[in-house]
Amino acid sequence: MPTVLRFDRFEFFLHSGELITDGSRVRLEPQPAKVLAVLACRPGEVVSREELQKEIWPADTFVDFERGLNYCVRRIRIALDDSASAPRFIETLPKRGYRFLAAVDGLCSPELEPPPPGQAVEPAPSGAAPLAKDGRRAVLRLALSVAALILAGAAVVLSTRSSTVPTVAVTLFDNETDHRDLDRVAQVFTDALVERLARDSTRWSVIGNAAILRTPRPLLNLETIASSLHADFIVLGQIQPSERGLTVLTHLIRARDQRHLWVGRFASPAVVDQGLASRIAETVAAAATQRIGSGR
Repeated sequence: MPTVLRFDRFEFFLHSGELITDGSRVRLEPQPAKVLAVLACRPGEVVSREELQKEIWPADTFVDFERGLNYCVRRIRIALDDSASAPRFIETLPKRGYRFLAAVDGLCSPELEPPPPGQAVEPAPSGAAPLAKDGRRAVLRLALSVAALILAGAAVVLSTRSSTVPTVAVTLFDNETDHRDLDRVAQVFTDALVERLARDSTRWSVIGNAAILRTPRPLLNLETIASSLHADFIVLGQIQPSERGLTVLTHLIRARDQRHLWVGRFASPAVVDQGLASRIAETVAAAATQRIGSGR
């Protein structure tokens, strides 16, 4: 059974969701990677939105499916340098679904691992056979099961909390601008906020590196975060485009009833420095100090 799909200049590792091009990893979040796996395992076929929902989002998962799927397809196109208006990989068929356009080869090699960053990828063998239709779903289900086990394991390991102080979970700030260079800025804001909140260890415990917290915002399930990490409060962040640069939003949410306790809005220039991240972190920490004690 194939473990790697090869198309154009890309290699896609089904088990890990790694996307490689020219020897370098291309950033692709877990949920978009699952959508890519479904489409690339069925090249040339129309995959309906309903099929994608059934494969990727189980019936007991409560998310905004339409927005979540649109987000995933947008992130895949960014990763593949594709275009919705002139697609080379992902074609949108209005009211029907999506179709993967590129020819796909499947390589079966249990020993094969993704290369480390910067290391050249070995070219595909000339005799690599096209991926057969039978067995595609088995491969896909195996890949999705492995990804789910990894995420669940990380959440369980990090789920212990203090019995005397509330737990605050900080999600990765979501880059809603479609500019990939701002992914780094989102990480800077997140790290600054986690570092600042962690200073007040007598007030609360902070979780900021669990895998479930790295889920893109359209796919976030606050109930799952609360139950997996035993979080009492959740901090969400968004980076949005504005006429004069960027708008940064932060939300402090009480987990048990998903009630907003506080929302902060900050104007930011297009070029963000560490000073702004620190000021936002200080403001959020001050708001948390005032509200968490009474909001618990």
